[in-house]
Amino acid sequence: MESFTWSNATTTNSAETSVAVLLPGSGYPVHGPVLFWVGELLAAMGWHVQAVRWTPDDEPGSDPHAFAARAAEHAFAAAPSAHQRLVVAKSFGTLAIPWAEETQTAGIWLTPLLTDMTVRETIGHTDKADLFIGGSEDKLWDGGRKSESAGTFVEVPGADHSLQIPDDWRASQELQAGVFGTIEEFVRALPGAGA
Repeated sequence: MESFTWSNATTTNSAETSVAVLLPGSGYPVHGPVLFWVGELLAAMGWHVQAVRWTPDDEPGSDPHAFAARAAEHAFAAAPSAHQRLVVAKSFGTLAIPWAEETQTAGIWLTPLLTDMTVRETIGHTDKADLFIGGSEDKLWDGGRKSESAGTFVEVPGADHSLQIPDDWRASQELQAGVFGTIEEFVRALPGAGA
């Protein structure tokens, strides 16, 4: 794995730096439409954005949660020191949810793997106000969270695991614009958010 600074991200290192890490899915890179526009949104809001890219020799092995955690740690270590941290992950990258809970890092979890028992148990016991977004037609979304008391769950009607409406690019674009609006509101409401 490797990380890189988003092209138009804030790069100044000050006591007030907000750092966001983008974690891709296993087959969904950070330049895929959903993560790309979130990177652009955060950079426009003044965040330093550090993005992760998987490399050909990456192998999650028998503990994919630890692999995702190492990716997040590596990216934050490569970024400026931060007074505020946020992780934005898609699909496989959401296996970092237990790490985010342990480190109390705020999270935006796009199409989280809610069928993964470790992920499900973690969010079932958290008091963090994270944002979870999934599509109603995504089998890995598992209907969203029903019994936990923390976090905000947004289900996108008709959307699949890519947060798209199959065979309808225009509807997909419109629903993703709504997702980005929800993410912007969430980021602005984070404690200590300046923008």
